[in-house]
This record gives sequence, structure tokens and C-alpha cells, in this order.
Amino acid sequence: MDLDVIEQFRDRKVLSFKKKRRKGYTKTIGHRQSLTAVKVAAIRAG
Repeated sequence: MDLDVIEQFRDRKVLSFKKKRRKGYTKTIGHRQSLTAVKVAAIRAG
């Protein structure tokens, strides 16, 4: 397979929220996944 890298980028931010009831505890965590866009130029058999 022939692959060409088009671009490397980061996805949108995903927010995760934690809370414990009646304790006053809250925490927000953010995460961005690194992604790579590739173009398949050819698929060879064998």
C-alpha cells in the first residue's frame, strides 16, 4: 500500500466532568486527540 500523509492535526477538545454529590467536589478535564489524515495512493495484491 502506498500512503501519503496529508496533514497532522488535533481533534476538537473533549471535556470530562467529575462531581461527587454533597461534597462540593468538581473537576473538569480536557483532552485533544492527535490525528493524521492519509491518502491511499495504491493498493497492491500479493
